[in-house]
Amino acid sequence: MIDDGLIHEIRNKFPFIKNLKDKNKLDNFMKIIKIIKLENEEKLLEEGDYCTDIVFVINGVVRVYKLSPEGKEITLYRLYDGETCVLNVASIMSNTPYPATAEAEQEVLVGLIPVSFYNDLFFTEPSFQQFIFNTVSTRFQEVILLIDEIVFKNVNLRLAKFILKKSAENGQKGSLEITHEKIAGELGTAREVISRILKDFEKENIVTLLRGKIIIKNEEKLKRIAEM
Repeated sequence: MIDDGLIHEIRNKFPFIKNLKDKNKLDNFMKIIKIIKLENEEKLLEEGDYCTDIVFVINGVVRVYKLSPEGKEITLYRLYDGETCVLNVASIMSNTPYPATAEAEQEVLVGLIPVSFYNDLFFTEPSFQQFIFNTVSTRFQEVILLIDEIVFKNVNLRLAKFILKKSAENGQKGSLEITHEKIAGELGTAREVISRILKDFEKENIVTLLRGKIIIKNEEKLKRIAEM
C-alpha cells in the first residue's frame, strides 16, 4: 500500500484521476498501481519487450530512443512528470513488441497499472480517454517535428538549436556538459559528424570545447546559425 504523501502526488500529477466518474476506481487505481524506482540510465523498457503494464511517470525523466543495428541512436521523445508512453500504450493495444528503448535519465519514480485495468478506465472514463488522446496528439506532433528536423534541416542548424536549448534548460546558460556521442544520439547522426561541426564552431570562435563540456562564446552567432 502506498503512503498518503505519494497518493497526493499521483493525484496532482495525473488530474484525470480526480475526475473519474466512478469514485471506486480512484481507490482501485491507488490499490492496483505498482510503484518502481529507476536509477539513472536504468532501462524501463527495451526494444522487443512485450508490455504487460501501462507506464505512468510520477517524477523524473525517461528518454525514449531508437537504436539502429549499427549502434546509432535517435531520441524520439522524453517522458516527464504526469505523462505516459504512447508507444507503450500502442504495443499493448496491438499486442506487438515495444519498438524502442525507454531509459531513465535521472532517478525516476514510475507507476505501472495492468492492461485489464487500463482497458476498464479507457472504455468507461471520459477523463482518462482525454488524457490518452492528448498524449497521442502531443507525441504525434513531436515526431512530425523530429522528422522535419531530420529531413529538411541541416545538422549545423539542428546542433546550434540543441546547444542553445539544452544550455538554457539545464540552468547553465553559456555552457553545456555533454559528450559528442550523447549529442549524436539526440540528433540521430554520427558522433564523427557532431565532432567535426563542433570543431568548425570552435574555429569560428563560437564555442570552446573541453572534455565533456561545450562553452558558448558567441551566443548571437550561434542563434543566427540556429535560425538559418
